[in-house]
Amino acid sequence: MAKTHKPTVAERTLATSARYPYDAGDAWWHRAGDPAPAEDWAHAAARGVLGDLTDRGGIKHGFNGIDQDVRVEIVQSLADIIRTAAKAAP
Repeated sequence: MAKTHKPTVAERTLATSARYPYDAGDAWWHRAGDPAPAEDWAHAAARGVLGDLTDRGGIKHGFNGIDQDVRVEIVQSLADIIRTAAKAAP
């Protein structure tokens, strides 16, 4: 009998963040259309990090009420940091 893979917390967070991306447009949050897919793996990772943070008590409310353009900048900055770190890794 094949063993069933139980998703890790990281896998679940990435999947949820793909469905509910922090940088999705304001119209999407009001259910107008689908969110854009991540541009690449680093963009997906940045969304995942923010998905994890926005699910944590005590800090998640600090991410509420942020303008769409700032949310996009935050995700882009994190993705750039992640890409840079990957290039610098030994």
